[in-house]
Amino acid sequence: MAAEPPAPRRLAILGTGSALPGPAISTPELLAAMAPHMSAVSRALAARIANRLAIKSRHLARSLTQPVEAVRAEDSAPRLAARAVSAALHQCLRSADQVHFLLGHTATPHTLLPSNTAWTADELRYNGPYAELRQACTGFAAATRIADGLLATGHSTVAIVGSETGSVYFDPRIVADEPEQLVNLVQMGDGAGAAILGPHLDGSSSYLERPFFGSQGLDRRPGLSLTEGGSGSPLVTRGGLPHFNHGHRDIKENGLDLLRSSLAAAEAAGVDRSTVDWFLPHQANGRMAELCQEYLQLPRERVICEADAVGNLGSAAIWVALDRLRRSKRLAIGDRVLVLGAEATKYLYGGFLYVHGRT
Repeated sequence: MAAEPPAPRRLAILGTGSALPGPAISTPELLAAMAPHMSAVSRALAARIANRLAIKSRHLARSLTQPVEAVRAEDSAPRLAARAVSAALHQCLRSADQVHFLLGHTATPHTLLPSNTAWTADELRYNGPYAELRQACTGFAAATRIADGLLATGHSTVAIVGSETGSVYFDPRIVADEPEQLVNLVQMGDGAGAAILGPHLDGSSSYLERPFFGSQGLDRRPGLSLTEGGSGSPLVTRGGLPHFNHGHRDIKENGLDLLRSSLAAAEAAGVDRSTVDWFLPHQANGRMAELCQEYLQLPRERVICEADAVGNLGSAAIWVALDRLRRSKRLAIGDRVLVLGAEATKYLYGGFLYVHGRT
């Protein structure tokens, strides 16, 4: 296990925002839309998986009128990302031309090249520097560490946005041969979440501190992968549709260990769990509160879980959950929220301590 030292400085969270495509789609609605393309046995299995994961609804960027389809134009990955950034900017009364650097992270970009963030910049009419991480559930942690470095060298405002539109990679016609694809169907959602970071100059503002990021995936096979279309495997199978390989057994066996590593890294960085008011783990499923109580001995009533309503949003999950928490009015001034990220692609973990101020 390797983790980098935590950054000592505080970073102001000036604003957060999120964007979810279309209305929420319940699990029965989702399975009804897939019914013409799946057997009754597969639909029943999908319903049991959704119940086990406690995911009741999600938002999707595709219309579900065809077994294979592109995202709706208005809910493309760049447009979702731009809406999330715009919401975060609106919260802190800033405009895109006041952003000094734009960082994006995603596992499902609009195009392989240019980056998703290039198209997001177009949507925002943003003409400044930008970069992108090809990363999933801990993209937020890596981007935060990069933002810390940018802010330390004179940038005054860094926008970070994570987005996913992975629903287009599901083809219901293959589940008879690959039933594990049903996990992707009922577990994942589409969306984008953003945060605007700056130097912590105002003592009354919200901030994050002690960001950490680490890996324990050396020589381990990926738990989640999307291999077709890259230069290592340029030929796309199944009639031209890439698809996620979901090693759900490996993820189930090793995923909670990532959260343990995340919590241990936070404590090594000086976070005393007894001083934490809320815990925000990766939003893998709707049972995160009970899982954190059972495996991490965290108080269930203080674990934030949004995945039951929006699904697992991958790279967008933490920013969306944090934005929804900040807007929920559940937080009091001074409340401390420990964010614990986990990513099963090659087993990464990361997070930070968020302290709520006057937003």
